[in-house]
Amino acid sequence: MGAVFALFSGWYFWIPKILGLDYNILLSKVHFWILFIGVNVTFFPQHFLGLQGMPRRISDYPDAFSGWNLISSFGSIISVIATILFLHIVYLQLVEGNAVSRYPWAIPQFFTDTYQALINRAYPGLEWCLQSPPKPHAFVSLPLQSSADSWVITISFIVNYIFNSCIDFCDAPRAWGVYFQDSASPQMEAIVELHDNIMYYLAIILFGVGWIILSIVRNFVSSKSPISNKYLNHGTLIELIWTITPALILILIAFPSFKLLYLMDEVTDPSITLYAEGHQWYWSYQYPDFLSSDDSFIEFDSYLVPESDLEKGTLRMLEVDNRVILPELTHTRFIVGAADVIHSFAVPALGIKCDAFPGRLNQFSVLINRLGTYYGQCSEICGILHSSMPIVVQSVSLEKFLHWLLEQ
Repeated sequence: MGAVFALFSGWYFWIPKILGLDYNILLSKVHFWILFIGVNVTFFPQHFLGLQGMPRRISDYPDAFSGWNLISSFGSIISVIATILFLHIVYLQLVEGNAVSRYPWAIPQFFTDTYQALINRAYPGLEWCLQSPPKPHAFVSLPLQSSADSWVITISFIVNYIFNSCIDFCDAPRAWGVYFQDSASPQMEAIVELHDNIMYYLAIILFGVGWIILSIVRNFVSSKSPISNKYLNHGTLIELIWTITPALILILIAFPSFKLLYLMDEVTDPSITLYAEGHQWYWSYQYPDFLSSDDSFIEFDSYLVPESDLEKGTLRMLEVDNRVILPELTHTRFIVGAADVIHSFAVPALGIKCDAFPGRLNQFSVLINRLGTYYGQCSEICGILHSSMPIVVQSVSLEKFLHWLLEQ
């Protein structure tokens, strides 16, 4: 959405200078705030849905995802209203727009800086009133306004507490969920820990930058600073700080991220191998380490249970007729492939997501560290029934797993 805001701001900034026609300032401010609200109401729920494990672009989804999707749809409607208002602003500008006070492409040079600063207020933007090149400013660094208040740290602590403590964990997506599903494997625990550590510093950065912006708006509003200093354009020191600091932060984030990525890619001495093959639109599973009663590999297909056949208490669009049964505390290697198009095997609670390609095999390992039933879905667009390829992995004790093998 950054590109969309750039397009709108580009129109507001450049068109008055190109065409010499001004626009309605009040309507443009209303348009900005409506669009700002609409975009955030649309995309913040998508962030929460992603944490809960919802795949992208599915025609139908489990009931637990419906609440945030409803909010997101409402935000999309607000964004459409903002776009309609923008088209109305453009119409008024092109049809009834007033000419700007001076022709913006032929600005004369004035004799005094004071008169230049006063006349600047008659132009849509300050850049068109500067001398070329501007005189070098005399500031070594930007003037300090005030020091950071303790409420920034307090708010950061409260946000971190909410996202880390006040969470009701579960093994399946739940309505209005705002956090990950409960981890059931070491790699998912590592993912959650990495996320929490990064979010702590991101919260500090968010509120710090927000405080700086609000401070600038409050202290340099036109009513308090009627005369702008046209030479206050650059500060070498502060520009170096806000360029180098984000790069260092990204480097510090990259080291643990790459370490975790390569650790998750390792297959550690597996005790069981499971082959999963994606089809349009179901999954096939095979246990090549075990033979059935007819001396063939244990294998079965896993289909979505239709809504009409669901038992009481089961999850719509997530339940299957044949679950994957695995023992707890056992290193398991998954080999993933596809028979037709590209699929993706993903179970959020286990921290696994692996693409399945036709004619190619990918692998990953998982150690399920507790009993439970874990739900996932195909996370790669694979056709019209992309949303009808759920995955259910049930972790049982070793005794129950052996009993299940004997029944096959």
